[in-house]
Amino acid sequence: MRNALSASCIFITAFATGCGDDKAGDEAGGTTEAASTSGGEDPTTGEPFVPFPARGGIVITAVEANPGVAVPIGKEGAPVGGKDRTSYIPKGRDTLIRAFVDVPDDWTPRPIEARLMLSGGGVDQTLQQTVTISEDSFVGDLTSTFYFGVHADVIVPGLKYQIELWEAAPGQEGLPEAPTPVALKDGPGPVGVESAFTEMRVVLVPIDYSYESCNQKVDGEAQRKAFEDALFQQNGIASLELEVHAPYKVDYDMVSFGGLSQLVNEMSQLRTVEAADDNVYYYALFDSCHGCIGDGGIQGGCTVGLAADITGPDPGDAHWRAAAGQLIGNAAETFVHEIGHTQGRQHVYCAGAGVQAQGTDPTYPHEDGRIGVWGFGVRDYKLRHPTANSDYMSYCGQVWVSDWQWNATYNRIVTLSQWEKSGAGQPAGAGGGVLIAAVDPDGKQMWWTGPGGLSSSREASATHSVIFEFTDGEVEAQAQVSVRPHYATRNIVAALPAGFDERELVSVKLRDEQGERRVEAAAIRRLHHPDRLRDAR
Repeated sequence: MRNALSASCIFITAFATGCGDDKAGDEAGGTTEAASTSGGEDPTTGEPFVPFPARGGIVITAVEANPGVAVPIGKEGAPVGGKDRTSYIPKGRDTLIRAFVDVPDDWTPRPIEARLMLSGGGVDQTLQQTVTISEDSFVGDLTSTFYFGVHADVIVPGLKYQIELWEAAPGQEGLPEAPTPVALKDGPGPVGVESAFTEMRVVLVPIDYSYESCNQKVDGEAQRKAFEDALFQQNGIASLELEVHAPYKVDYDMVSFGGLSQLVNEMSQLRTVEAADDNVYYYALFDSCHGCIGDGGIQGGCTVGLAADITGPDPGDAHWRAAAGQLIGNAAETFVHEIGHTQGRQHVYCAGAGVQAQGTDPTYPHEDGRIGVWGFGVRDYKLRHPTANSDYMSYCGQVWVSDWQWNATYNRIVTLSQWEKSGAGQPAGAGGGVLIAAVDPDGKQMWWTGPGGLSSSREASATHSVIFEFTDGEVEAQAQVSVRPHYATRNIVAALPAGFDERELVSVKLRDEQGERRVEAAAIRRLHHPDRLRDAR
């Protein structure tokens, strides 16, 4: 991300090796020293220096955990309770813990050692860091705070913490003795780690594109790390399973919205053909030898990606967990945005976007789409400023996840992860099957059938229905209707009537406020029955 503040090598080694002698990867129960400068000899005695409680009036004013967004966990000597927490702290995820200090006006700049003691949940570990403190901590400067990279295997439910400050070098023995400065006056307090299982599963589909003079095959493996890092850092997950699919051939025009819409439809069908679990997202990545796609004047702008829908939290929404994006600009950023739509997220308004996003969420709490709290990348080790970055569901250029977005996607992730953990996902074919249509503003339509049932999170449309015309009569079914983000394609879903496979279908008719339009049975791709999936691949 642009203009992000880089963490120093001191912090990077808290998660990774290569900068020094940090041992933050030690098993829980050990003692870790991170960039400690404690030691040396006492110049007055020649004896080895032994750290003693910090003197001179230094106090710990606040502590926060940051798994992606800042979460206050301590303030003015007391723990921050659940009702005052801003965001979830997922279990099993690398997390930054920061301690902020204030010093008096007569403070002498010097190295101070902080000891982060972690306990509970089977953990017994101490991390140490020494920082030269010269003034009050500033939230935007890592080096003015104490900061600890806590490994994922230590972030467990029931985890507690305490932080103590110690003199790290001789010279202050003449100051009055004082109790050890601590973060929590009444003893260790909760970090507040959640107990839910959190995982995302994504299939990245590289497109082998050939149309007119453009022949481009995307290398999915070359994009894997950037895509994994972008999605992992901005979603509250412990695990990301990203599979790179075999190349998918496209030989139609991808310079128009019609082509982009068709590709998204095909990704929806592909996840059905491959019998993907209900909690799996499909994302096509293509290079059309062209810039962003114009929308024909519908909104006066252009786009680089499209999602099938703003998807609900139900197995019946599985067919819409599909999207596509171009390999131009920040392709990984587009990926996070479009996957966000398929997680149920609307656009976020921000004034600097130029052409405004369609369908912005009126409940977004931060002014002008800003992220509201300090963000942190647990893989790139960078801070994100709360007012210099906008939420990734906005159209503003410098983006990160807000605390509000983090919480919303976390709840969706927990719901879908439970299906994976318990095996409760809806199997292909359950629910009798549905008829699905995508109707573009220019009148182009694609129709197919899929397994499962209607979404429990959507109401039936009052103005749309689907009429199934069989040789032995007609059946009218209510339809669920939604509109895609970015482009006014209507998604239509109706339950297949009883006996669908035993009756001879002639056509279907979509009835809406504009009248009726008829589609021959031969134009409908049938994917709803598990026995047919193998033949449809």
